Amino acid sequence: MNMDAFNNNDSDILDAIEKNTDFLLFTHCYPDGDGLGSILSFYKMLKNLNKNVYAVCSSEMPYQYKFLSNSEVIIRSIEDINDNKKYISVFLDCADSARIKIDYEAVAIKSEKIINIDHHMSNTYFGDINIVFPDKSATCEIVYLLFKKYFNEKIDRDIAEALYTGILTDTGKFQYSNTTKEVHKIISDLLEYEINPSRIYSCIYENEPAGRFRLLAIVFKRSRILKSNNLIYSYIKMKDFNRLNLPFSANDGIIEILRTAKDIKVAALFKEVKKNIYKVSLRSSDESVNVASVAEIFGGGGHKMASAYVAEGDLKKSVAELDKAISNNH
Repeated sequence: MNMDAFNNNDSDILDAIEKNTDFLLFTHCYPDGDGLGSILSFYKMLKNLNKNVYAVCSSEMPYQYKFLSNSEVIIRSIEDINDNKKYISVFLDCADSARIKIDYEAVAIKSEKIINIDHHMSNTYFGDINIVFPDKSATCEIVYLLFKKYFNEKIDRDIAEALYTGILTDTGKFQYSNTTKEVHKIISDLLEYEINPSRIYSCIYENEPAGRFRLLAIVFKRSRILKSNNLIYSYIKMKDFNRLNLPFSANDGIIEILRTAKDIKVAALFKEVKKNIYKVSLRSSDESVNVASVAEIFGGGGHKMASAYVAEGDLKKSVAELDKAISNNH
């Protein structure tokens, strides 16, 4: 494993960790396994180093990840922190500062320094210290390399489990092209901490409420294929989540099923978060289609084969705009 993968900024983050006591950790709204794995592994590492630390995420904890140790410590707002301290703020798995959906100015006022650790090629390098490696499979891979290099003796089972979770999910269960030989070496090392891969897999992928299957039926029934770009899309309305008594996180993984359709180049799932405001997940099954570039047109971003953005307005119009954007970026 390449412990020299970092640029010179990793010595700056080491200095920030060693010389400070108070830390704020953030990950993006609607968190996935990598966002939660990176924030919870960082939380536990800082606790192991006897630091004062708060973990913050503006969205509710997805049921798939409640098995992770310390998941209950995550708070929804910095307003819950009533003090006048200055913190070292660490953003994890955030391509830009807006992704936390928390007033960035309020965070900046409370921050002595902002550290940005991420693997999205669309990252805006908004931190005072930026540890950004788009070639890494997951933010958890970057966090692992950092911990291995400087705090190896402080890595424990909780940290290993969180890091494993982030890498497992962001590599699509080790199926995506970002699953390198380095990834497998890291996983081998994490297994030394006696984590239970079958339990982790079951909690994430075999823990669905009954209503989720009805949601799948709705998504599949609504799916449409636009031949112009071999685009398959579907959508979920807020009323679907409410009627089935499902949290928003119940949509997790559905886009991956859509992308398995034969001869499809792009899959899109429109998920309504407010009236006529949709969080759009994109997946590409064709190397010639860079969905990160498509998402950036709409103010989003991500990776070449997986990205997301927010669409506002009429669904039919949003689909047409997406189809046109794919045509222009093909």
